[in-house]
Amino acid sequence: MKRIFLVGSPRSGTTILQSLLAAHPEVISFPESKFFHYLLYDQFAGKLPGRMEAFFKDEIKRPELLKDFDDSQTVEAKASWFVRVLDGLAAEQKKSIWLEKTPEHIYFIDDIQRFLPDAKFIHILRNGMDTIASMYEATRSFNELWGVGWDLNHCIDRWEHAMLTSHKYINKSNHILVKYEDLLDNKTQILGKICNFMGIEYDSTMLVNYQEKAAKLSLNLPWHKGIERDVKSSNVHKYHKIFTRKEIRYILDKIQRVKEEMAWKVTVEVTEPISDIYAWQICDRLSCTIKLEGIKLGIIELPIWDGMVAASVLADAVAAQFAWQILDRFFQRNRCEKGNKLWETLLEPLHPKHDWTLFMQELWGRPHWHLEDFYKPEIAEEVSTITVEKKLIVLEISEGFANIKVELSEIDVLVKVGGVAVGIVTVAVENNFVSAQKLRSTITRNIGFELCVATVREALLGKPLNGKQGLRSRLASCAQQRSNLPDCWNAPGAGGIYPENAVIFGRRSGAIGTSVSRRASLPAAALQEIESAAAIAGEPTMQIPPENEFPKQVFYVGEPTMQIPQENEFPKQVFYAPEIIGSKSSYREVSHSVKPQVFDNHSLTQKLPILSYRRISPDGLDAVTPQIFEQQLHNLKDHGYYSASWENWRSAKLAKTPLPGKAVLMTFDGGYLDFFQYAWPVLKRFDFTGTVFLVAESIGKTNSWEKAEFEEVPLMGWPEILQLRDAGIEFGSMSATHQPLTALSPTEIVREAVKSRAILGRGLEKSVKCFAYPYGDFDPIVAHLIGASGYTFGVSYQLNFSSFDDSLLSLPRIQVTAENALKLA
Repeated sequence: MKRIFLVGSPRSGTTILQSLLAAHPEVISFPESKFFHYLLYDQFAGKLPGRMEAFFKDEIKRPELLKDFDDSQTVEAKASWFVRVLDGLAAEQKKSIWLEKTPEHIYFIDDIQRFLPDAKFIHILRNGMDTIASMYEATRSFNELWGVGWDLNHCIDRWEHAMLTSHKYINKSNHILVKYEDLLDNKTQILGKICNFMGIEYDSTMLVNYQEKAAKLSLNLPWHKGIERDVKSSNVHKYHKIFTRKEIRYILDKIQRVKEEMAWKVTVEVTEPISDIYAWQICDRLSCTIKLEGIKLGIIELPIWDGMVAASVLADAVAAQFAWQILDRFFQRNRCEKGNKLWETLLEPLHPKHDWTLFMQELWGRPHWHLEDFYKPEIAEEVSTITVEKKLIVLEISEGFANIKVELSEIDVLVKVGGVAVGIVTVAVENNFVSAQKLRSTITRNIGFELCVATVREALLGKPLNGKQGLRSRLASCAQQRSNLPDCWNAPGAGGIYPENAVIFGRRSGAIGTSVSRRASLPAAALQEIESAAAIAGEPTMQIPPENEFPKQVFYVGEPTMQIPQENEFPKQVFYAPEIIGSKSSYREVSHSVKPQVFDNHSLTQKLPILSYRRISPDGLDAVTPQIFEQQLHNLKDHGYYSASWENWRSAKLAKTPLPGKAVLMTFDGGYLDFFQYAWPVLKRFDFTGTVFLVAESIGKTNSWEKAEFEEVPLMGWPEILQLRDAGIEFGSMSATHQPLTALSPTEIVREAVKSRAILGRGLEKSVKCFAYPYGDFDPIVAHLIGASGYTFGVSYQLNFSSFDDSLLSLPRIQVTAENALKLA
């Protein structure tokens, strides 16, 4: 007889999983016995007989099975009696397995294993916010049945204990950990894994007969109402009507600590080969300590899909975050190799401007040029001249450039670094001629620091920093190696970037060096949603074929033509690959007239105030009245402020150059109808504009995510949104359903992001680049996935202005409410 225990936090999906497994022909299960809870929990001492009487007489209707129960026996004897009874019940029904489900048994796993060394345990883990909210609601609604003491902290503690306890058994062969969200996503696959763990064949009747089992196993308890419904995800989230914003942020802080503790932790030395990282499949977060010659640089956090983080994605993340430190150490080593032995002095970091000059000199092979020379297109050189007829040419940084004769007004240059494409730069043509130096200076100005990131990634990572090869020769070697491979972005064996049989989503439109340049892996479970968003945006999509089917060279890919696999054919790996450069966006960009700005010539904006408003309305909780809003804009105008754009600030940050005058960015969260009625007329009157963040699946509905705290009010529909779009208002995403993203699994985060991008892109007929984190809630994993899902800018809530050092995906906003007066220096 096989004995299996199903454990987890209360309200985490234990009953629905029990019902599915109990519908298997080989399995028998019962309502919660709570046997070991009553047997071993000191607070219940003496209550086991009463509990057993209720279980056998009232719940399973087998009172005769109590005849051999003796409360005076030892704990071991009572445990043996209980197991014999369940064995007998299973034998009666000709079942080979009994499944006992009591969430509280998670506290007594070690004891149960001592009594039953061959026992197996199924752990179910569920999204913390949903679990805590469900627990909190059930214990409030049915207090007389759940008992006292179930305040918010206790509900959080119960979920936290269950999660961390389950995580302790992640690598034990007699334990399997299952995510509730994965079960809803792919019932067949997850149930198949569980059946394999139980030693039985998967049976499709489980998905048919579970509803009948659910009705019996739940004992019709009121908090199990609806348990027999279809097993699928719901867009209704209980915490929206239970918890205030303050309570949600409090819960998120607790959840974040649990997630950090459960992360897969490894250390990587960047001068050694970087390999794929494998983790237990239940893990969804990587915390990777990065070391450079034994010295800690910092930590990279990335999502884990199907138990793996690809080396290509990790290397890109390392280069993006630590390129400058790695490059600086390379220059230090390089000088030491040339014979200078003042080691202590030489290992001191160089001045950033000096390092950048060294980098430009090495990258372009111009060791005697000054920094400003690399940006001057007029410098003449004696190089050959070639004639081209195509609008697109491909240039490798490590190769010498020629002058170009071409009968076009401009040409597109696909730039490669070490054989890997980093983006397309458009170069103006004058008198049918483009000099080599104009190509060089245009690339330097437009690609900027991404040249450094790509160079470090391709030429330095995974290799010792000493040696006689300089940067340019290292890049040339990389380019030569890649030229011999079937394809520059994928090849089996050494040098390949992506594995075979992966689905690849190619480069999105956007500025080089932003999130469009970062490699990312994506969840196969969200493939349909990702493909939909990519198709609407006209982004290239492909499936990598086996090696012998590769085209020799493909760099510029047209519209997506790939047939996305069906659910049961999902590939294991999905990537966003910036190396695949697709055609320009097919969006119809809507033009509108914008009045020229008059700047305060005595002021500069080195730190940008980004303001966040919720509602502009004459009534309503937490609303700023139109009168106060008008006064605020009047004051801003009197003090010389004007509306900047997201691209204005991105360009200023890239060049580290302040914006002229006094710039401000105004944003409005939620898409309330009162923005159209009250805020927009005032903005227009004072020549300001703004960005409105929409909850995509709530457009034209109401603010259902605020039920616990605010009155229900209407949101804008598409007629209002399109009218504002044509008038110059920008729109961004506030996710699909306004969920706090750090509480979600990586797959759920991506779905929230790409569903919203698809809905808004289709409705607006233009790309949506800005994302506002619901509740201002984000962490490095969330920011990475929002960028990977197609957004360039991400904004949260903080009490400070945005500076040049802020990541574009973590820009701070100042919340303006009815209570806090708006004061800008």
